[in-house]
Amino acid sequence: MFLKGAHMKFTGIRRVFSTKNEEQYTTIGVFWDELSDIYGRENLMGLGCNWTADSIEYAIALKQGTITGADYEIDLPDEWTIVRGRTKQLGEIYSRIYEDGPLLYEIEEFDEKGNCRIRYCR
Repeated sequence: MFLKGAHMKFTGIRRVFSTKNEEQYTTIGVFWDELSDIYGRENLMGLGCNWTADSIEYAIALKQGTITGADYEIDLPDEWTIVRGRTKQLGEIYSRIYEDGPLLYEIEEFDEKGNCRIRYCR
């Protein structure tokens, strides 16, 4: 769930994924598919954070309301850079984003038409 005000709060279901050989694109996709079957893809958003040399923490939340089974809550900054594109080009989008260095947080949103919106902050 997103709340604007003094800060944004993200409350979702968290998992840790391997980033070796870019595995996260497949495994996070499966996570999205599982929750999209329940809530609908367009009602969800995913948060990536706390990267290590070989993993990423990733949580999925509802855009409105609190997702059942939420086990992760974090306060987030208010200012983000936004990039829009096609989901099938996600790897290329992130390559361009990472050209300027590592991220603190990323928030992903997808729709059934193959579009994505990425918000990130350093």
